[in-house]
Amino acid sequence: MKLRKNEPLKFSIDISSLVDVLFTLLIFFSLTSTFVKETGLKVELPSASSGTPIVSPEKYEVSIGASGNISLNGVEIDSTEEMKNILSKFDTGMRLKYLMVIKADTATPHGRVTEVLDILKTLGFENIAVATRSKK
Repeated sequence: MKLRKNEPLKFSIDISSLVDVLFTLLIFFSLTSTFVKETGLKVELPSASSGTPIVSPEKYEVSIGASGNISLNGVEIDSTEEMKNILSKFDTGMRLKYLMVIKADTATPHGRVTEVLDILKTLGFENIAVATRSKK
């Protein structure tokens, strides 16, 4: 009786279904992803070496451009009076909870930044931060 040698079994993984799933996921995520384009004023932030990153989910941005024009959360407004009217609609709880981030351009007149700070303090906002970029 002649015995055959056992040949080692060859294992292979069929990856065609895996590739199908990966391509399906790739297409799904590319179609459902959103890209955020920063709107509002173009602001060149001043640099500071002593700044600390602040992470606050509830923040409101006040941007002041080089010429002194103001935008609130990316929406340009005409005057500080309009800014007062918009921010005065915040109730007291929101004024205490929200972090007001002032993004002023390096060329912004100092008086304009002071004017915005004064409005925020007068309306009762307590959490105010000035945005900077880190020195490299």
